[in-house]
Amino acid sequence: MAKEFLSSKGYKFKEFDVTKDRAALDEMVKMSGARSVPVIAACGEVMVGFDRGRLEQMLSCIKQRSDI
Repeated sequence: MAKEFLSSKGYKFKEFDVTKDRAALDEMVKMSGARSVPVIAACGEVMVGFDRGRLEQMLSCIKQRSDI
């Protein structure tokens, strides 16, 4: 859901397959404290799982930063 949502809004993102990339898994756990996916990081915030409203707030922060 998160990938489709971001793509539909025209955002580019970097995807890591934590089932095949041990370093990516370790980094994900370090940043989120969780072993659940998706983990989305933006504007100094980390979100575990997909919460459309919260993700829209994070995207708004990104947009505001890029408008400056």
